[in-house]
Amino acid sequence: MTHFQFKLSLISSAVLAMPAIANTVQEQHNGLDSVEVTANSGNTLTEHSQSLTTSAMKTTTGLVLSPKETPQSVSVVTKAHLDKRAITSMQDALKTTTGINVIPDGAYYRYQSRGFYIDQIEEDGIASAVRGSRDNTFRDPQSMTDLVIYDHIEVVRGATGLTQSTGEPGGTINAVRKRPTSEFQANGNFQFDSNGKARTTADVSGTLGAGVRGRLVSVLENDPTFKKLPNDNTKRALYGVMDIEVGSNSQLTLGALYQNLHTTPDVFGVPMNKNGADAGFHRDTYLGYNWNQEKARKFNVFAEFETFFNDNWKLTNKVNYIKNYTTQGFGFIAEAGTSYSGYSVGDTLRTNNLLRYDNKGDQIDFQSTLTGKYDLFGRQHELFLGYTYSRESADNRFRRIRNTTAFDPLQFNGNEISEPDWRTQYSDQTFYDRATYNQAISFGSRFNLLENLHLIAGTRYSHWKQVANTNYDWWNGRADSDPDVHSHLSRVRFVPYAGLTYDINPNNSLYLSYTAIYKPQSSTDKNGKTIKPVTGTNYELGWKGEWLNGTLNASVALFQISQKNRAMQITPEMDPSVSRAYFIANGEVRSRGVDAELSGHLTEDWQLSAGYTFNQSKYLKTERSGSTTYFSGANYSKHTPKHIFRLYTDYVLPFDQKKWSLGTGVSFQSKVDSLWNVKQGSYAIWDANIRYQVSKNIALHLVGKNLTDKRYFENHRVRTLGINNLYGQGRTFLFNLDWKF
Repeated sequence: MTHFQFKLSLISSAVLAMPAIANTVQEQHNGLDSVEVTANSGNTLTEHSQSLTTSAMKTTTGLVLSPKETPQSVSVVTKAHLDKRAITSMQDALKTTTGINVIPDGAYYRYQSRGFYIDQIEEDGIASAVRGSRDNTFRDPQSMTDLVIYDHIEVVRGATGLTQSTGEPGGTINAVRKRPTSEFQANGNFQFDSNGKARTTADVSGTLGAGVRGRLVSVLENDPTFKKLPNDNTKRALYGVMDIEVGSNSQLTLGALYQNLHTTPDVFGVPMNKNGADAGFHRDTYLGYNWNQEKARKFNVFAEFETFFNDNWKLTNKVNYIKNYTTQGFGFIAEAGTSYSGYSVGDTLRTNNLLRYDNKGDQIDFQSTLTGKYDLFGRQHELFLGYTYSRESADNRFRRIRNTTAFDPLQFNGNEISEPDWRTQYSDQTFYDRATYNQAISFGSRFNLLENLHLIAGTRYSHWKQVANTNYDWWNGRADSDPDVHSHLSRVRFVPYAGLTYDINPNNSLYLSYTAIYKPQSSTDKNGKTIKPVTGTNYELGWKGEWLNGTLNASVALFQISQKNRAMQITPEMDPSVSRAYFIANGEVRSRGVDAELSGHLTEDWQLSAGYTFNQSKYLKTERSGSTTYFSGANYSKHTPKHIFRLYTDYVLPFDQKKWSLGTGVSFQSKVDSLWNVKQGSYAIWDANIRYQVSKNIALHLVGKNLTDKRYFENHRVRTLGINNLYGQGRTFLFNLDWKF
């Protein structure tokens, strides 16, 4: 039997076994011959609620739980929140989310929570790696999907070992796709902003025939941004999904997405002054060549088959396939060396080489989940059992022309060097490929120990494997004679989860939870063996409140994350018995803090979403990476603000038949630093919006962003005086025309 045949047989066995498990557990009950499916069980969609909160979610365990029943910190960015603030990108959505630190990374964005990366994103509960989390950002073919296809976004802070096999302990993001509606609806918008952005969307949904519902969503966008970019940033996306009733107790969902992006990356930003202050460049300054551009195409098809055995038991099988292609070519003038002392008028900046990346990759995932209720010791409890298989592959061709020609940035116009013919012109050429495999079984239960005491206990067994190859084909203008580099890594691990919830009364509860996650490493010890994985554990103690039938939710959490087995470099100076550096898995860091959140309706016409996070992290052991030493007791995540406060409120005015509504928001963060001691002071960004419902079908919407025109730099882990200094967006006004039928 081949390796592939074995995996198929294992998947088939898991699927076939699950109904038998459900029937065994349900022996004591009279089975129902058929179950009339009148709604999507466990529906967490927020589309028609117009609320800034949700009454149910399922990212932490796979069980559908209310926020008060979930023993972990979770925020939900609803469709209403996205629409009211005219948010269309994942990074802008997460900039409004409690405790999330959004940082640029190689012209893209990555996300951190509690000082650690969020390196997994889920779509409808199926996880894939965030761009750059396992590899160089530029070598990763993935691209983020436009938010137009999503109903809402669930963000878990802290480790999520039950739903993901490997990763950082920062948390996870689950983007929940829109689904077809039974009633016909059509809506969309036209959007323009003061930077020249133009965007239009259309969304049509309804019943196509007996037992068949469909939905089609499209977006066209041209966004030059606030910078003087030499090429347009365009986006085209088309998303379709169908729900098909199969018999009286099953439903089949089929969906597909095509997305085409053309973007102009700004990789390095501008240099800082010699004293570390703002050098005074215009915010729209772009120090890249005019031919810089990235092209990204994404194809995604998915299917879901949901079967209800009776009112209590449900089996869900999902398959998801993604194909990505990206092509990037760029060159910038910048001073990337850490010894650069800063910029003064009249200085020149050197070209930081000319680079080309051609990437392609695909990912296939299968997930089978059984959830249900059973009776034990006179009480009813919930059970979840799941099997996941995923394979992700990526191939990259990297080419570089070594060029350090210097130019005056004040005179630079981007035409100084033409784009090379990459087919024949390059100093270096390298090929990379990797394939990552994951198999996991998760199992657990929510035990209702007493009427007001509940325990979620479970574990996840995962088998992770990665095969990677590096081929230095051409190096510094000549054929490379070094052998190819091959690596084969494999890890097997159990991850525990436990969460205890005590209901003080129907509106308030206390909880205590523990969960963990692990991440394999590629560094080797003195004997050439791969060191053991990094492990992350999350402890959390909190209170949650729920009022007004679940339309107002509140939470306060004390948390501690510990990450152990971090790679610590041992040099020959530290160990004279060796001639080269090696690593040991002995490093440890810790993050502690408080999260607080309030979201939902204060009154029928007044909504609020507010979140505050206090976070401190430090090295518990001295670590060395290359020539840099991080001493025990030092700040582990200097670019994470100690204080983050985010607030948005929306009020429907009580006149003119309530056609007018006003919203305002603020995002505040305290001062931050970088690994190279480039500082950003504290700042607050103020937004506001006003909406007028012209008629039942038409609404006008004006949004102002960064109303005080605050000048600031985005948080970045490795800001130096020469690179990674990226201005935040200045004052921007956006006009939206919403239509629906």
